[in-house]
Amino acid sequence: MEIRELGHVVLQVTDLDRSIRFYRDTLGLPLVSQGKPRGRRIVFFSLGAKHHDLALIELAPGAEGHDPARAGVMHIAFKIGDDIELLKEARARMVAAGVPVVNTTEHMTTYSLYLSDPDGITVELYVDRDPATWREKPDALGAYAKPLVL
Repeated sequence: MEIRELGHVVLQVTDLDRSIRFYRDTLGLPLVSQGKPRGRRIVFFSLGAKHHDLALIELAPGAEGHDPARAGVMHIAFKIGDDIELLKEARARMVAAGVPVVNTTEHMTTYSLYLSDPDGITVELYVDRDPATWREKPDALGAYAKPLVL
């Protein structure tokens, strides 16, 4: 397994509209998509080469799998390639190393493996899906997340 690039960072925020104003209007990041999967508002920013470089997701009380009282890094993602076989190999390597696998997910943009680092921070390893799956519908970047069997 080889980490090829920092894929993206997802931040949990307390006020999505305020954060959009900061990242889009103040910093100038291009907002490319927004949605409300599983009841939580989310927006995606891209600098052009990738489906997204930064995502912001609004905190919601009782949000499944996340501490709803904690703003900050939700997860950090590393791209390991474009072939799902690489993700299968990465999963086998993590399991063999005793790294806790949190989840495996099929997104519109990626096939993803979520792990816990030694401090409990979620790390995503992913392979990109065919860009046609997300370039044709950029408004649907966060439209779904389905379980992925590796």
